[in-house]
Amino acid sequence: MKKLLTAVVSSILFATIFSLVSYVPSSEREPNVYYFGFFETFAFVIIYAGPVYLLVGIPLSIIIDKLTERTNRNSKLLRYFVQLGLYSLAGILVGIIYSLIFYTNISHAEVISFSVYGFFASNFYFHLLFWITKLKGKKG
Repeated sequence: MKKLLTAVVSSILFATIFSLVSYVPSSEREPNVYYFGFFETFAFVIIYAGPVYLLVGIPLSIIIDKLTERTNRNSKLLRYFVQLGLYSLAGILVGIIYSLIFYTNISHAEVISFSVYGFFASNFYFHLLFWITKLKGKKG
């Protein structure tokens, strides 16, 4: 349940930040060129990123947790960095695979940009899960 909540909130957070970064103000727009508004971009990112978080992110998160549960239990800092590295790597790989599956003629720069998006998306998820786990541990 915690991972599902984290995936939903992460996809909303990722869509919000992506929409803010990619928004072009009216004063900077070229004439006769269509620009997506904030909410249009937000909707498209939710439509594409939401299923990736739910269908790919949650299973990968479970796998990463299983791989790292045996990491030195005495060093929480070591475990954090191992998980950070694995989540980052998973995000990069998912971004690359996503770009190769859904785009036939794609340049290296576009593959790199998708891997960067995957990196940030996986880190949003990881850190949100980290803080939800911390907060739940203090309450429980």
